[in-house]
Amino acid sequence: LIAEEFLARLRDNYNAGQDRASTFIAGISMGGYGALKIAFARPDRFAAVAAIQPLLEPGFRDAEIGARNRLHHGVGGPRELLGENRDPLLFEANNPASRARANALLIRESGLAIFLEVGDEDFLNAHDGTEFLHRVLWDLDIAHEYRLIRGADHGGPTFVPRIRDAFAWLGSVIVEQRAASEEPSADERAVSEWVSHGLTGNPPPVDPGSKAFITMLRAQLKPVRDQAAKTDPSTLKRYGVLPKTN
Repeated sequence: LIAEEFLARLRDNYNAGQDRASTFIAGISMGGYGALKIAFARPDRFAAVAAIQPLLEPGFRDAEIGARNRLHHGVGGPRELLGENRDPLLFEANNPASRARANALLIRESGLAIFLEVGDEDFLNAHDGTEFLHRVLWDLDIAHEYRLIRGADHGGPTFVPRIRDAFAWLGSVIVEQRAASEEPSADERAVSEWVSHGLTGNPPPVDPGSKAFITMLRAQLKPVRDQAAKTDPSTLKRYGVLPKTN
């Protein structure tokens, strides 16, 4: 309904973007859960997803979820998902973590921008499930931004600033897309030429705060990374393989 019919209605009747690059999805609390499960199922439809204090549960299966993370089951919703005897297969199929795992390759290839945020004093313990999803995305090498807000609850005085931050982040995705479509700067062209000539001679002088500077440093570090990858293939991944904490 959301990814197909509702999106088509928006595009047909309102001044909405017609392509994936201008289509974002966001949600708060249970809406954050919904936004994530929709975006992870259809990364071809959305350029970005932002989830604000999403009501997530820390596990792939119903049997892994304890009473601490079922507090929200009493607030209403479909009983087959939030009831005492919910359908475990339906829960697993709708679980954003499960969908991320099932569609990891598509999500990575799509470049879907992902934003997760939650307070560390959430009275529904939504921070447990959000942290779990963060670790799942990390292990799947799926790029994302994750914020654990110190002292924040499920609403309250931090809520409006956090919503503003989430939409500012979505705006930054737009800026990033526009920058990617622009012609390369003089610094970027200079670095590209230096790299294409095998890093011979002195590197070009560029602004240390520019993208060109990072490109230059990465080119200089590439032989070291490639050598390390011969013994540890995870060197070339975005995220490393971290040891268990317990």
